[in-house]
Amino acid sequence: MKMGDQTPEQYRVQRKEWMTTTCNHALYAVVDVYTQHYAILSPLLPELLDLIQWCVKQDNEQLAKSGMNCLENLVMGAGHSFREECWDQIVDTITSVYALTLPADLRHWKPSLDTVDQVSIASDNSMEPDNTQLAVSRADRTLFQHLQIGVLVQTEIVQTIDNIIFFPSNSAKEDAQIDPFNTDSPPPEGMFSYLTTAQLFCIVECLFASHKFSKGFNMDIDQRRILWKYGFKGRTLPDLQLQETSSLLCSLRILYKIYSDMSRVDEWTKTEIYLHRLTVESFEYYLMLEDEKRRLSWSKIVMLMLKKMMLLDNDRFLILLAKCYNQICSIIAQDNEKDLQLVMSKFFLRAKEPLLKTISS
Repeated sequence: MKMGDQTPEQYRVQRKEWMTTTCNHALYAVVDVYTQHYAILSPLLPELLDLIQWCVKQDNEQLAKSGMNCLENLVMGAGHSFREECWDQIVDTITSVYALTLPADLRHWKPSLDTVDQVSIASDNSMEPDNTQLAVSRADRTLFQHLQIGVLVQTEIVQTIDNIIFFPSNSAKEDAQIDPFNTDSPPPEGMFSYLTTAQLFCIVECLFASHKFSKGFNMDIDQRRILWKYGFKGRTLPDLQLQETSSLLCSLRILYKIYSDMSRVDEWTKTEIYLHRLTVESFEYYLMLEDEKRRLSWSKIVMLMLKKMMLLDNDRFLILLAKCYNQICSIIAQDNEKDLQLVMSKFFLRAKEPLLKTISS
């Protein structure tokens, strides 16, 4: 792109406008043409994926969101025709975008020495007792903008994975069905069946990394207060709550889908190891939470885990129950919301028959 004789500021403004308009529309058009004529254009997949990655990396919020949306459109439009090596390229693109956009500086950012001004802004979060915010240098403001786009892309990655593998309507339906008396599994949809188990495990590892990063950030109250103090994300104490919970929910859906797929029986043992670790860690984390907002978000995860366990056959149900029985009993002893209490009741009614059979034998 060449803008002619311009000042750096004029170039920056016009470049941003070009990315938000011309480049954004062109990306959608290219992906649309590619999916419609995939039989002819299929050899161009690596170049198209490189283009999508380039768009996501440009520090432009609209273009980054469009890049992830176009990746989803590409897979949903042509994924039925992909060969295994094509799926390998899609998975590599997802993991590469995750690594390239991870806002790692959130965990250890500290103000530079040229921070001087102070402004008083009312905090919307009661966790911050002092409502005096400090101004940061231009370099730090640029960094904050970069980090905010990274946070956005990380959340978009999780949503894109979930939409590709399960379809948006399927996951939304499952979320809406987290109640004490609904144990129906949603119908199989999405691209799950087109991916190998190795590819699915690679995606799960990416989701685990996303979950671990966001959970670690959310637990670091001191660092979040420093970022708030210097104006990161405005008047509210920054958190990665959506990324923390959505990445975990998506990984659970994938693992339980593998664990119920008779064509992937050879991978059930490895999947079981993942589920044991994830279930115990999640229950223990829920038990230590004190913030009501976060407990409410995590109660939905606990309910989904219990619901998924209830759908297992008796043998696998008992194996998983044995791993997390102590944590489940500890959850019962807490002051939980009514919906979770009802799910726990349903869970132990489900456990009654196999436990009695085990005792009698």
